[in-house]
Amino acid sequence: MFKSVKYVWSENLHNLYRIYCIAKYELLADMRDSKFGIFWNFASPAIQVFTYWLIFGIAWQRKPIGEVEYLPWLVVGYAAWWFIQPSIQSGCSAVFSKTNVITKMKFPVSVLPATVCAKEFFNHGCMLLITFITLFVCGYRPQLYWIGMIYYAVCAFAFVESVSLILSVLTMLWRDVRKLITSLMRMLMYFSPVIWECHFGAGVPHNELLNTIMKLNPVYYIVNGYRESIFYCRTFLDHPLQTIYFWGIVVLLFVIGCSLMYKFKTKFIDMI
Repeated sequence: MFKSVKYVWSENLHNLYRIYCIAKYELLADMRDSKFGIFWNFASPAIQVFTYWLIFGIAWQRKPIGEVEYLPWLVVGYAAWWFIQPSIQSGCSAVFSKTNVITKMKFPVSVLPATVCAKEFFNHGCMLLITFITLFVCGYRPQLYWIGMIYYAVCAFAFVESVSLILSVLTMLWRDVRKLITSLMRMLMYFSPVIWECHFGAGVPHNELLNTIMKLNPVYYIVNGYRESIFYCRTFLDHPLQTIYFWGIVVLLFVIGCSLMYKFKTKFIDMI
């Protein structure tokens, strides 16, 4: 187990520049395929947020979440989700999409999930810019607690990298994993506090148990952390048990991913 973790960690650490170059190449390739290029890195999430706000905020007349209006509350939460969802979905194909490379040359395969996450992290930055503009228009001004978003961004990266390590190997074993994950991601969004609070009121049977189960979702910790940094001036130190639980899950997922990657690293060519 420790040997596999050391192998993946070392291979990624020694290939940071290669990860950066591949992620940059993938980004530029996407931009070359469209006439407006980087415009869509901003327009796509903006359209998604506008759609959810139109449906839930306007059509359904969604009330403010506590003292926070629904639009800024939605945008901040969706900023985290806009990084998590595509990172995990694209992470499934991280190795499979590069079979033409790994079959022709000696290549550090374990860095491929990190390249996907690095690429999506750029898109996350575009979404954050939209988020800050929206917050400014809604009357919010930067505070020291906003720095906490950096911590939760690191949490998000560590989580999606760990999940992508696992899924990239499983996809090489079973191609249907990609379609399964694509279907499950929509369900995961509704079980995360992206467009609603993920909180059951007293009128719901077993509401305390259901609320506890919702908090076991690692995405809950990330999305809620983004909002607490912006709206409620709280840090991860205010939730020590949730923080310990989250990093315990991430470490477990990373160890599993490293073990799978180390076990099958020489067998990927035979799986094509």
